[in-house]
Amino acid sequence: MSSLNSNIQDALVLQDVELANAMNELRTSGNASEYIAQRRGDLYNNVSSEHSDSIQKVFGDLQRATDTSKNILYYHVRNKDLDKIQNSILDQASVEAANATYDNQNSKRQFEINQWTSENKLDTLFVLQMAFIYLTLTAAMLYGMNIGLIPSSVFYGVTGVFSIALVLTMIVRYQYTSKTRDNRLWNRRRFAKMGPPVLPNCPAVTGIVADFMENTSEQLDNLDARGRETLQQGAEYLSDTAAQLSDRFKR
Repeated sequence: MSSLNSNIQDALVLQDVELANAMNELRTSGNASEYIAQRRGDLYNNVSSEHSDSIQKVFGDLQRATDTSKNILYYHVRNKDLDKIQNSILDQASVEAANATYDNQNSKRQFEINQWTSENKLDTLFVLQMAFIYLTLTAAMLYGMNIGLIPSSVFYGVTGVFSIALVLTMIVRYQYTSKTRDNRLWNRRRFAKMGPPVLPNCPAVTGIVADFMENTSEQLDNLDARGRETLQQGAEYLSDTAAQLSDRFKR
């Protein structure tokens, strides 16, 4: 190992000696300035080439980073466009759903209105038919009474019964339609609003509940006292046991 180190030191010394001899030769020959200028030019060229390579590398990295930023920006713009398209589709679907719901409710309500109107007209037609039958029957019986075919008692009796039936029918129809029948659905009836349920007044039940609560509280107090006594006895037993064990270990 020492011989290797000595050889290395000798080689370095020889290298320095050769370098010094070469410099002396260049000085004596007058080519030192040319050599220095040549070496300076080579060094400048090397440094310039390295700097240009570094600048080209940095410029290339900057250009790639710029391209990446542009691509990210394009992706962002594209995502915003897709988001706008999706929002427009969602808004259109929401509007269509709202319109469908409105049309459905409107059609149901129109069906209810049509049903109520048609049934009301049929009910009115029934009353008018009764009135037409009453007038026709009254006119026929009046003609028979005038020619002596029907006695006046029969005329007044029959027309009186039919008049009462017609009047009662009209009153019931008006009262039921205007006050009892629902304004929205023809087949639904309105009922009077009922008040809250009446609570029964039962003193006996109240006394039983009070006695039960009093007995329950007394039982809870008794259980609490018994639990305290049990805990106290257990604590005393544990303390006695611990004292006996400590005495045994001391012995």
